Amino acid sequence: MPDTPGPGPAGAEQPTKPPTPKGFWVIWSTVALDQIVFAMILPVLPLLAKTYGASAVQITALVSVFALAQFLVSPFVGALSDRYGRKPILVISLFGSALGSLIVGLAGALPLIFLGRAVDGFSGTALVSAQTAVTDMVGPRHRARFLGLMGSAFAVGFIVGPALSLLASLVNARLPYFIAAGLALVNAVVAIVRLPETRPVAEGEALAREHAGGNGDRSPFAVFRNAGSLRPATWFYIAVLAGALLAFASVEGGTFTLLANDRLGFDASAVAGVFVWIGFVLALVQVRLVGPANARLGIRLAIGAALGLNVIGFAVLAAAGRAWVMLAGVTLFTVGQGLIRPTCTTAVSNSVDPRYRGLAIGTQTSAQGLVRIVGPLIAGALYAGVGVGAPFAVAAAISAVVAAMVLTLGTRWDAAVAGA
Repeated sequence: MPDTPGPGPAGAEQPTKPPTPKGFWVIWSTVALDQIVFAMILPVLPLLAKTYGASAVQITALVSVFALAQFLVSPFVGALSDRYGRKPILVISLFGSALGSLIVGLAGALPLIFLGRAVDGFSGTALVSAQTAVTDMVGPRHRARFLGLMGSAFAVGFIVGPALSLLASLVNARLPYFIAAGLALVNAVVAIVRLPETRPVAEGEALAREHAGGNGDRSPFAVFRNAGSLRPATWFYIAVLAGALLAFASVEGGTFTLLANDRLGFDASAVAGVFVWIGFVLALVQVRLVGPANARLGIRLAIGAALGLNVIGFAVLAAAGRAWVMLAGVTLFTVGQGLIRPTCTTAVSNSVDPRYRGLAIGTQTSAQGLVRIVGPLIAGALYAGVGVGAPFAVAAAISAVVAAMVLTLGTRWDAAVAGA
């Protein structure tokens, strides 16, 4: 889809603000509700697992099995959306999420909880189809802005989901899972009725002819064996986002909670308050900052600036001895993370052959799943074996290395990621 003409990077006239594409807010609300369902499970899952005697390692494995399932299935899901359309794949994902939550809610033994998390992970790929749909609807120059708006749906889920979960758990320990299953089911039905199909018909027909000719192998493992199916610029920015999320694993994996408690004496409610603040900052950045930053700086420099904020934020957090210093570090790296994710997805979608946009975004999600398997384990080992600030010091170093890669190696793909 063409955009309003105009040069991209700083110093030139910028394209005018585009109207919101028809159907965008339907997709946004679908993703927001899906993320609320996802975030409802996280606070209460360890407590349910503990009732069946789960150890700390087994509880961590419940997170890893979800990430492992996403790692395996996301490229395949993205490729299916290229072939059959974004809507049917997204709807199937929502039904699967409902089933996974229901299995956990009904589970009478720890293995069934693992089964439910695996089912949820295999089907919890609605974001792949939704992000791909947005890139179908919007041309290259404005993708960052609308992917940023889509990212705000994730932030809304991050704020609302845990709050609903905690309220429901006051009534019954299993109620959050049943509410999550019900919300996912309603979301799937609404999506069937209201969600638009965005994949261009011509692209689906081209893939059908290609598959009919015998070139139809798009399994997750085939994707990683045949890296030539995606362009170098696409793989580069998939790797950049994976590196940024590897640094962020120190927060997602639980070591931030441990730091706040061990060093600053934060209790559960205080930590929850910090995470709510993170959600609000993410929402603000993705609604108000992503589009202007990409328009003024261009994709590569916007990512470089975001990684710079991560370096400073993680370094401050590693040394933080007071609450306000910790909060300053958290705010800095949250702004950086909020800017990196939609901008990298823009780079990936702009650089790939349009026929394989779903495959590329699915592969990006798969790489994120891999990082979420190993990242928390690395952060936990650093915390226990080296020191309280070690995971965050290493996160700052990783962010610095990735920033250097973007600002140097990334120059060769400026035209490709700009959609030129």
